[in-house]
Amino acid sequence: MKKNIIALAVASAIAAPVAMADAPTVYGQMQLSIDSISYKDTNGDKVQAKSGSQVNSYNSRVGVKGSADLGNGLKAIYKAEFKVNPDSKESFENRNQYVGLSGGFGTVLLGRHDTPYKMAQPKDLFNDARGDNKPMTGGLGILGNGGENRVSNALAYVSPSFGGVKLVGALVPKENSGDTTKESSMTDWVSVAAMYGSKKKGLYLTAAMDSANKALIGDGAGGSAAGDATQYRLAAQYAVAGLIANAMYQDVSGDGAKKEGSNIMLNVGYKMGNLMPKIKYSMNDYKDNAIKDSTGLGLGVDYALAKKTKVYAEYVSYDKTTYDRKNIGGKASDSAISVGLFHKF
Repeated sequence: MKKNIIALAVASAIAAPVAMADAPTVYGQMQLSIDSISYKDTNGDKVQAKSGSQVNSYNSRVGVKGSADLGNGLKAIYKAEFKVNPDSKESFENRNQYVGLSGGFGTVLLGRHDTPYKMAQPKDLFNDARGDNKPMTGGLGILGNGGENRVSNALAYVSPSFGGVKLVGALVPKENSGDTTKESSMTDWVSVAAMYGSKKKGLYLTAAMDSANKALIGDGAGGSAAGDATQYRLAAQYAVAGLIANAMYQDVSGDGAKKEGSNIMLNVGYKMGNLMPKIKYSMNDYKDNAIKDSTGLGLGVDYALAKKTKVYAEYVSYDKTTYDRKNIGGKASDSAISVGLFHKF
């Protein structure tokens, strides 16, 4: 009898850690729209091959995430998220994918993740749609996408909240950049950010910096860059009683940047029941006088059908060739009317 009790106790001790693991959560979102696009070249003439009606998916995704209680306030966490493309034959693209530990000290992650710089932004009212920040920033940024970077091989840390302030940092070695002239270093790309408050209500403030060396920013596939680059971001947001308003400033410098200069982004929206009209405006100022300054505009309205489902209509216009990094001697433009459906699960 005693042997049976001992055996049962040992089996229970072995099984206990397994029992403490939460079941994985499958989640995702699907967003598709019908877009009517008008693309004009630098002479103001419509480019027929790039204009017309399209069905597009905007960052539709699926993922699995979870955690396991390791005891003493420590948890193992993981996530594997993929972009899905229901509007094309390309099935999957990697998004945030990592494993980490979380406890009273904060959270440590290893893998692929948004940079702290990207995380340190106010609410984008046109996020994951045609008026997303990426095309609106006119090709500025270390990789030419306005600081919207997701990096592989990252070691990241998120601090606990200190009086409403969170600190985030990431170190990224060049590892897979294709550069064979020097050894990898954990400081090939350094991204740091500080965030105060909540995006959901009240005051929200952020400050961030990215610094990347020539080896890593050569497009991550053996491309070339003229030198190192640094970018800075400051942002503020206030949300109260259905109103949300924010502003974000960015400055990019260094020979390694696709384009040097600064950007100001403004978002304003007002929720009235299930309806939310919104507006977005972007101004891009380039250091190189040969590149004409550019702007972007978004006008739209969201209508919530349920907590996780909405329909929307948007008009978005921006100087397209600035995003394509070819805006020398003129400005092409891209404008579109989008009607879309979004569902989160």
